[in-house]
Order: sequence, then structure tokens, then C-alpha cells
Amino acid sequence: MYKTIPVNGNFNDWENDYWADQCRNANSLINCAIYYVKQKHYAALAEMDNSRSLYWRGDELRNGWKTYQCKDISYAKLCADLKENPHYKALAAQAAQQTLKSVGESITSYNGLVRAYYKGEVNRPRLLRYRKAGGLAAVTFPAQALAYKDGRVYPSVSKETKPHLIDQISFCLPEFIDFDWVKEVTIRPNLGEFWIDWVIDDGKQPITHNPNLDYSQAWSYDHGGSNWLTGISTQGKSLIVNGRKLRSMNQGYCRLIAKYKQGKSDFYWDANLDRVQRKRNNQMRDAINKAARFIVSRCLDDGIGNLIIGWNDGQKQRSKMSKRSNQNFVLIPTGRLIERLKQFCPEYGIVLTITEESYTSKASFLDNDSLPRYGEKPKNWKPSGTRVKRGLYKTGSCFLINADCNGAANIARKVAAQLDLDLTKVVRGALTLPQRYDLFNDLTKSYRKRCLSRTLSEKLTIVEDVSHSQQLRSPDSIRRSNISLESPVF
Repeated sequence: MYKTIPVNGNFNDWENDYWADQCRNANSLINCAIYYVKQKHYAALAEMDNSRSLYWRGDELRNGWKTYQCKDISYAKLCADLKENPHYKALAAQAAQQTLKSVGESITSYNGLVRAYYKGEVNRPRLLRYRKAGGLAAVTFPAQALAYKDGRVYPSVSKETKPHLIDQISFCLPEFIDFDWVKEVTIRPNLGEFWIDWVIDDGKQPITHNPNLDYSQAWSYDHGGSNWLTGISTQGKSLIVNGRKLRSMNQGYCRLIAKYKQGKSDFYWDANLDRVQRKRNNQMRDAINKAARFIVSRCLDDGIGNLIIGWNDGQKQRSKMSKRSNQNFVLIPTGRLIERLKQFCPEYGIVLTITEESYTSKASFLDNDSLPRYGEKPKNWKPSGTRVKRGLYKTGSCFLINADCNGAANIARKVAAQLDLDLTKVVRGALTLPQRYDLFNDLTKSYRKRCLSRTLSEKLTIVEDVSHSQQLRSPDSIRRSNISLESPVF
């Protein structure tokens, strides 16, 4: 299973200058390739009859040409015609080829959009746009262009650049990565720094079924602002992941951005803004990783095989709350957390289900209100309960429960039939008294290890049972057994 691990480069001054020059040449090579593509494309259109007079589907002409695919332009053609380009020669051969391959992939994507455009599926596509002159673009090295020696990785260097180097260029291999795993390395600029993206394949395969997990049980989560994640399980447990610290971080970030851009244009940017943005990105990445690890560890600790997240696509883009509420809700990166969970869950055999959450906060779980989808609500639909104030929901039976827990329980109810879940243990007590967790203070690595201890002990039990039975069974029968000697978790 392929993974991408970003690591800060921490280069010295002359290494920063070298990588800045390489990224600048990669940016210029991309612009040269785009210019080549456009000239070839327009020359081909000029040879076509009626290319300037054909109109279809209200097509508005740009540059006097109708929308056609870029034919006879491929990655191989780009490499053959641009290999004498000075920017191509300034890069290592395989790094330059990877740069041109990205342009070739963009052309293939454009051709696909043109076909979809004439079917009425997408809006009119545009040809590739030029990158900013003098800007920086990522430089990618495949595994064949890398050498490893004494804990350091040495990328290929072009013949024109090598004589000007002070020393041989290299960077450290992270301790948790085996060089045999490395498939690709990318050096990319990021807010005034250079980061190294390690693309690895550690040999782990996604797990479809974990025998230590019960797939008739589930954890369901509802996301919000102050209460970032509110969870309810079919075992009658509930919790809240505090989001006030994240909200405070975002408020500080917005305040500093407004301070440094006061009186400046909307496009103004400087080193101070780079520093503020880097700090905020690191804080959000840390929170996402901790939250994802906490959610997965909780499922493993409880032996639960299903994870349900309520999410409406585009809900943050169409948010029309107040300025302060938008800042507190929209800037919390819940969408990135869901993408992180999509990476984590297959490693442990947890089934992740993303469902729309329309009317889950209004309907009453204890009164078993119907849950229509967005845009399908009946005219006479009315919830049994109501939210009396922030965080407090009053059911039709006059019970007071936590409003976010009520929403999380309704999210589980939306997919209960699909996942064959039993929600009878989700009672008023679980909906009233959730346990609150602080990602930055309450959760440590020891918590994760403690959650995995039960799975590890069950693994050892299975191994002992199989080892004891080896005396009575042949090796062929052991291989045919559905008991695995390898852990489904690690």
C-alpha cells in the first residue's frame, strides 16, 4: 500500500539555493512545455477546415478557435522535442522526464474533459495555463534516480550543474523509513521552505476482515465547532473531542493575517505571513493526526469494526452563518480528517462509512423521528423535539439530552439498516453524559498503546493456539486454515 510522508527538508543555505534553482528550472520547463503544446495545437487547428466557423452548444470561441482535443501530443513527444531545452538540461534527466510527464498527464485530462464537454457533463475546459514566471515547481526523483549510503540519500544531478556544486547534494533518510520502501521522492517549495515527500510502499496490504473486531457494532460521529467531534457507540458509550483549542488557534491565525495585511492589497504576501501560515498548518496537521489516531484506537479498544461519519459535501462552501460563526466552523479541517481516516481505517480492518447528515440535529432520536434526505423532506414533516439552547436538546417526551449526541445517534440511525446495527443500547444515559477529551492534553502515545494492548493479547493467543495445533496437523492443512499467523492490525 503506497503512502506519502512529508518531512521538512532542513537544508542549509547553499542547499536551499541549489533546490531553489532546480525548482525554478522545473517551473520554466513546464512553461516551455505548455507553450510547445499550445503552438502545436493551434497549428493543427489551422489545418482543419471550418475550425473557425463551427458552433455547437453555444460554444464561445477563445483565440478564434473552437474547442478540440490536443491530438498527437504525448509525453514521449514532449521528451523528444524538448530534450535540448536548457531547463531540461539543468535538471537531472529523470527529474526532467517526471516534470514533462506531469504536463502529459494534464493534456490527457484536458482531452477527457473535452469529450465530457460535448456530452454536456462539464463546463467548457481551458487549455493548460502558464505558471508564474520565476516561480518554483516541485522536482520529483523516481527510485532509479536515488542512491543510498550511510543513512543519506543522493539524488541524480545533471552534468551541467554538478561542476558548480560545493559538495555532493544529499538529504537524510528518516529513521522510520527503509530505503527499499522508497518509490519516489519529491522536493517541493512550501511557504518559504522546502519539504521532502517520501512515497513509499511498506508492503502492508489493506485488511478486509479483522477477526478481533465486531462488525455488528459501530461508532458514529457528528462534527461541529466547539464540540469538534461527538461520538456515540452501539455499546452505549459516548464522548466529545473538544474543539475549543482548534477554534482558538484559528482565531489567532486570522488575527495575525489581518494585522500583517492591514492597508495592503489582497494579494500581498511576505515572510511574516509565511511564518504564520506554516505555524497554523502544523497545528492543524497535528490535530488531524491525533484525532484520527484517537478515533481508530477507540474502535480497536472497544472491538468495534464500523466507523460512521456524518458529512455533507460542500456544506462549508455554502455556509451562510455570521462572520464569527463561519470562522469558528468553516476553518476547522474536518474534511481533511475524513481523508486521513480513509487512509488509517483499511490498515486495521475498520469499515468507514460516510453518510449525509440532513436533519439529524433537528430530529429526536429517542422519539424515532423520520430522517429524510436533503431536498426530500415531506411538507408536513416536523420534529418531535427541539433544541432549547446550545448543547441541550429537549425530546418529545420532555427528556433533556446532549444535542450533539442526539445528532450522532441519528447519523448512526441513517445507516443502521445498511450496516445491520442494533441501536437498543443507545439509551438516555449515553446521550446525556458524554466524556470530554482534549486532544492536546489528555491523549498521549501511551493511550494508543493501551488501546492496542487488547488486540495484541488476542493476537498472541491465536499464535499460541496455532503453534499448539501444529503437532497434530500437517503444514498443508495449516496453510488452508482460516487462522492467520500474521496480525491483522500491525
